[in-house]
Amino acid sequence: MLFAKIKNQKSKIKNVIFVCCLLVTTTHLHAQLQVAPDRYRIEFTDKNHNSYSVDKPQLFLSERALQRRIRQGVEITHADLPVSEVYIDSLKRMGFEVMNTSRWFNSATIRCLQEDIEKLKNIDFIKHTPVVFREELQEIFDDDDEIDDDDEIDDDEIDLETLLRLFFQIENDDDDDFEYIYAEAPSYYGRAAAQIGMLNGHKLHERGFRGKGMYIAVIDGGFSNVYEISAFDSMRISGRLRELKNFTTDIADPAGTNSHGTNCLSILGACIPGQLIGSAPDADYFLLRSEEVEHEYLVEEDNWIAAVEYADSLGVDLISCSLGYTTFDDISQNHCKSNLDGRTIRTSRAATMAAARGMLVVVSAGNSGDDNWGIISVPSDADSIVAVGAVNPNGRRVSFSSTGPTADNRVKPDLMAVGARTAHQNSKGNITIGNGTSYAAPIIAGLLACLWQEFPQKTNMQIIEMVKRTASHFNEPNSKYGYGIPDFSKIKP
Repeated sequence: MLFAKIKNQKSKIKNVIFVCCLLVTTTHLHAQLQVAPDRYRIEFTDKNHNSYSVDKPQLFLSERALQRRIRQGVEITHADLPVSEVYIDSLKRMGFEVMNTSRWFNSATIRCLQEDIEKLKNIDFIKHTPVVFREELQEIFDDDDEIDDDDEIDDDEIDLETLLRLFFQIENDDDDDFEYIYAEAPSYYGRAAAQIGMLNGHKLHERGFRGKGMYIAVIDGGFSNVYEISAFDSMRISGRLRELKNFTTDIADPAGTNSHGTNCLSILGACIPGQLIGSAPDADYFLLRSEEVEHEYLVEEDNWIAAVEYADSLGVDLISCSLGYTTFDDISQNHCKSNLDGRTIRTSRAATMAAARGMLVVVSAGNSGDDNWGIISVPSDADSIVAVGAVNPNGRRVSFSSTGPTADNRVKPDLMAVGARTAHQNSKGNITIGNGTSYAAPIIAGLLACLWQEFPQKTNMQIIEMVKRTASHFNEPNSKYGYGIPDFSKIKP
């Protein structure tokens, strides 16, 4: 979900989550899993009748993707092969609309009427798996004081009373004695001076590393007015806004009407000297829309996986994602806390697979620190990725920032950055502030891309380890800060 949607979704799903899961497996075997009212996920038995092979990866992976794997010693495997073209063509001839496919899970998401799904019952190339149901156990009451991820205040609306309300809502944990020495980047960074300066990201930029030549994919729910607002003038003129691709069913406007992705992209790539400078202002960007903001169904995770695999095929270096999943409109699809081990939920497994293929994956940890869910969301439980929590500009954790650890007791979140009063440009063209781990993640993602530009011979895992070692809580990581706030000035050539 877009973390900005948390409050709205409460009224739709009555905030039902699971303290634990009762898994009841039916004796009748089915060929599909319903992931939305009109969409189903099917898995194939094999990849036979396929024109692709691991011996000719250039047919399904770009040269850049192949070079990324070669640099990091990553092997091309059977899992990387596209799904069978024969199987996809067969589904289409049967009248099914194929929405997305997954190479890594050998599956497809199709759209059809419920009565038509019976056509798949005896198809021999479709894997027949039991349907698993989950039973609701606990209802959570609405908390009207919760801060939404996309809380923002335009400069022409702000007043003292609003500032005070905002400040006290996002105040820090009283029981944390961590002290942080406030830092700020030069005035060139404009409103972003505090959020870049806290991590000494400007020191990295001053060494000449601003993300040039790095490919960053931003996976989000909408990029409204991305071709109009001033933050991206430089990006557009230089051809670094490479592509906008839509993985949802909404085809009327590929960018969508939601502005969450636009806000996050401005934190990454804005270049308005003296007003707003992003964490990787010279990088190349691919905008991948996976979130269907009108509702919340499991199909969005299928869209997300398709977007990640597409980023892999392009040769993207780094993924920045400010989405997360916990509960859905259909409560039978809800995730369980006990499954947040990085190995159970498909989306988290896909994030780990992306990391195993040499990409650096950065995700927001979630905004559930103040509610009964409390912990991180999917896919921030994934192994070998960076989950980012939120601190205020004074370096103290914001109470809404989701905590760890994972279900298998790994440290989460991994790193922290400014996610309260975070400067960005919105889709109206206003430079404003907002709250949420959604806004902390792109700060970290961009600076990691800049660091990797400086150390291109390093693997994604080595880059992550280098940064963790500079972080404020590296020697004593905990469930609130993870490894803490990194200091990019401590990493020397």
